[in-house]
Amino acid sequence: MSRCKHVGKGVGVLCQQDLDQLLVNPSCEVCRLTTEKANLWLCLYPDCYMMGCAEKRDHSTLHNHEYPDHCIQLNVSTWRAWCYECNNELLLADNVPGVRGVLGLKRPETLANDSYQEESSRGLVGLCNLGNTCYMNSAIQCLSNTPALTNHFLQCPDLIPRDCKPNLSFAFRNLLSKMWDPSSPGYIEPSGVLQAIRASFPAFRGFQQHDSQEFLRCMMDQLHKELSEPVLRDEEEDDNKSEEADNIESLSELESNASLSSEHGEDYETASENSAKHTSRKRKHEDHLDKDSGLGLTESERTRGSHVLSGSPNSLSDQEYLDAASDPGLSSGPGSPLGKSEDVLELRHHKPRTYHSIITDIFDGKLVSSVKCLSCDRVSKTTETFQDLSLPIPSLEALTSLRQRPLNVSSEEEDGWLYSILKWIASWFYGPDVTLQDCLAFFFSEDELKGDNMYSCERCKKLRNGLKFSQVTQLPDTLSIHLKRFRHDFAFSSKISTRVVFPLTGLDLSPWIHKECISSQTMYDLTGVICHHGTAGGGHYTSYCYNADNGNWYHFDDSIVTQVDPSVVSSAEAYVLFYQKNGDHLDQIRKELRLACRESNVSLVKYYVSNPWLVKLQNMSEPGEIDNSSVLCKHGGVLPHRSESAERLCSPLPLSAWRMLYERFGGAAAVTSLKPCQICLASARAEERQRQFELSEFELLRNQDKVDINSTGESYLLVTSWFSTWEAWVLGKAREPPGPINNRSLYMQRGNSYVQRPNIDHFKLSEDIWSLFLSLYSGGPEVVLRPGGGIKVTTPRPARIASIAARLQARCNEISRISESQA
Repeated sequence: MSRCKHVGKGVGVLCQQDLDQLLVNPSCEVCRLTTEKANLWLCLYPDCYMMGCAEKRDHSTLHNHEYPDHCIQLNVSTWRAWCYECNNELLLADNVPGVRGVLGLKRPETLANDSYQEESSRGLVGLCNLGNTCYMNSAIQCLSNTPALTNHFLQCPDLIPRDCKPNLSFAFRNLLSKMWDPSSPGYIEPSGVLQAIRASFPAFRGFQQHDSQEFLRCMMDQLHKELSEPVLRDEEEDDNKSEEADNIESLSELESNASLSSEHGEDYETASENSAKHTSRKRKHEDHLDKDSGLGLTESERTRGSHVLSGSPNSLSDQEYLDAASDPGLSSGPGSPLGKSEDVLELRHHKPRTYHSIITDIFDGKLVSSVKCLSCDRVSKTTETFQDLSLPIPSLEALTSLRQRPLNVSSEEEDGWLYSILKWIASWFYGPDVTLQDCLAFFFSEDELKGDNMYSCERCKKLRNGLKFSQVTQLPDTLSIHLKRFRHDFAFSSKISTRVVFPLTGLDLSPWIHKECISSQTMYDLTGVICHHGTAGGGHYTSYCYNADNGNWYHFDDSIVTQVDPSVVSSAEAYVLFYQKNGDHLDQIRKELRLACRESNVSLVKYYVSNPWLVKLQNMSEPGEIDNSSVLCKHGGVLPHRSESAERLCSPLPLSAWRMLYERFGGAAAVTSLKPCQICLASARAEERQRQFELSEFELLRNQDKVDINSTGESYLLVTSWFSTWEAWVLGKAREPPGPINNRSLYMQRGNSYVQRPNIDHFKLSEDIWSLFLSLYSGGPEVVLRPGGGIKVTTPRPARIASIAARLQARCNEISRISESQA
């Protein structure tokens, strides 16, 4: 219930016909953006009803500034209202005083128990086939019926960025809002998602058939990239925490090189034979991101862990660069031009930063892979993060060995001799009956490393026979299982049609978890199945999904949606399975929370909890500790970029409700006010000054370099990918700066000399610009293109770096002095 007193003068009286007419083809009246590209807000002031966008120019807010009495606006996508006078959200259908007209009535989707017909229609919208896009439609339907993901997009729209391209997350959110609107037609076009995917991954352009599992990985990778946020940690925790896996790859990629499939010389891939293998995201970005810009630091900040420019090998991004350890000029001793720290520019302190998103929170799990040397018994362990489990389907021989008994023993007694004969004949055509537990057991079973796949033991310093096995250390909330039904051998492709029996409820993963597994819930229930009909050369994708609103199963075949019996789902030829952790143990806590929120507990202080975490509590089995990091920084204040949306992203709870949650889950301390963090605000301003400084220096050096460097002397080569990352950061298109320069892809070694690698994009820079980048970001090596042809690969020259660094330091001090005087 809300208590906005401005509804009397700020909300007009509308009938249903008038409201429907206002919402026909909605678009911003100023810039003409539609709901596909922007959030639109409808001014509810009588006889106004201006519709404006909430993007960069924010025409809806500008309208309120021009007409302060027009204080209440309605989001036409989410049906949420906002009062500028109260600076808070209001419930039009549950406000005191009440709202007259149709706006004061509850929308159909809010009547949870009033109309079963309307409730049961949510999420039952088909997707048009836009030209061999069944692979996309089936995957989207399964993601749509993942409650934690869908509710996050629908209930936390302010977390979705508006200024990133191709903005797949915004297109996906708009599609979900239509799919879960009971008033939507029977089918809609997912054109926005398709355009965003094609913009990010050109392989999906055109009208060819593609693999649904490959599309899933690409889509979730892009969603993670757009929605990712840094994990907030204290500095002491960062210093004490050892990095667990520098290269965290998806299990499906790592397992492709494992001997589970190579034992019999078989390679399993996706249905698309010619499509490139797509690796899942690395959870820890490889770019070493800086904690501080290094410009305009105070004395206390200079002495606290900041690094001055040093020519030692440690100043490079790694020690693999050419001659880094042997160059005598790189010593940072007293005789070195870089030995005096006060004369040089302090470099950025690059620290790897870990990122998370709603995608990783829902789909990511962890496992530990152990390899035991059979000669010295040494066991080496590596921790890996997986987004899906790619399970090979075991053959008859592997299945017999796995079960330690003949495949059809005792079936004659249970089912009769006729059934046994028919089953034996069917196995010749379709293979043996395999259960999902068999596939999991085969995947997690010990694998002997021998022959061409021997293990390189660090203790023995030789190739040795070994045993490799894996165990799960953290179970994901939603487990995606990919059955490897397609194999490609040279020019021949085939599909494995072996029937895999899978449970609809009660999938138990406890046999394969590690003793130190942090997950307490191991039981899973099925929520979605992607099926492939056809052969390896082509076919059609459909999906079965469980609708959590009405508890029924539905078959989605592009635009056709039909209800099916659970037995039909059990007999499907599954390709990808989605299992969600059983969360029934939290039902009592959720009920108590609802009751506590309804109590009239009068308090002078509000206790805020972020809506993203509350969504996890309602939809996930293990929501974790109370987490407000989507809105608040580690200092307890509102993040600078969340200052305008903090009220909408948090919910005030009574003291009794907050205490109940804190005692049960722990985590963040109580938040009683939503004030912007001045420390983070100052850091954001310093970062902006850093961007402007680097941009102005680059432009200054470019203007000074008027002569063509190709005809007058040597030019310095810089890989294009690094420059593009730096350019996106200084222009405000990227949130993070690049890491150290890495030019190793520009050359290759032939004998005792180096030659430029062909077909590698690069820029030719002057020595001054190269020194600018090198003094700020370190890295290397220095690749110089000679005027007469050929390249020279050396370590960076310290004298030149010291010169440019001293000049940058002087300009930095001048900028800081001017900024302080203006403040």
